[in-house]
Amino acid sequence: MYGLYRFTKKDGKPKLWIIFMLGSFYGLLIEVLQFALPTNRSPEAFDLLADVLGSLAAIILLRYLFNSLSKKNKEPAN
Repeated sequence: MYGLYRFTKKDGKPKLWIIFMLGSFYGLLIEVLQFALPTNRSPEAFDLLADVLGSLAAIILLRYLFNSLSKKNKEPAN
């Protein structure tokens, strides 16, 4: 994730919605491939929902981590 974070960072602020969109698109792509390829796997809407929710959880966690790290970096040294 750090690589995506560096890729999406602009003006000192991360663009977390890009990470969410890429994660969701990847989940959709996997479901489409499961439908199109003969792999004995079937696409399911709940799998796509789990992928989207996982991407959402990732950006919520990243936002929390970035905020806590930026607050820690702004604290004066003793």
